[in-house]
Amino acid sequence: MKVEHIAVASNSEVSSDDFFVNLLDLRKTRSFNVSADLMEQFFDVKKEQKIIRYENDEVSFEVFITDNTSKSKDIFTHVCLVVEDRDEFLNKALSMGYPTIKVPRKDGNGYYLFIKDTYGNLYEIK
Repeated sequence: MKVEHIAVASNSEVSSDDFFVNLLDLRKTRSFNVSADLMEQFFDVKKEQKIIRYENDEVSFEVFITDNTSKSKDIFTHVCLVVEDRDEFLNKALSMGYPTIKVPRKDGNGYYLFIKDTYGNLYEIK
């Protein structure tokens, strides 16, 4: 089994680009709209939806642009991403103003790291 893509929401294309292109270094590969009829069939929401695809050779995200100020209400669901240099990634995220959760491991060997995007989606970073 292979994960084809991960879908999350974002309040705007600007904040989505900032997170997925500028922080995660993914390519913005396409943008498309899903009709209100299909959205109602898929998600029980009768509203045309803009979706932006970001990806690299290993991961793809489809980001649903809400164009409103709502935030994620789910506090547990998260995506775990493996990065090359976690300390460098943490510094970059902090410099860009993203909320981070850094918790030392009980054995003293390293730390757990989570980051939130502006919508409130949670990402574990390993």
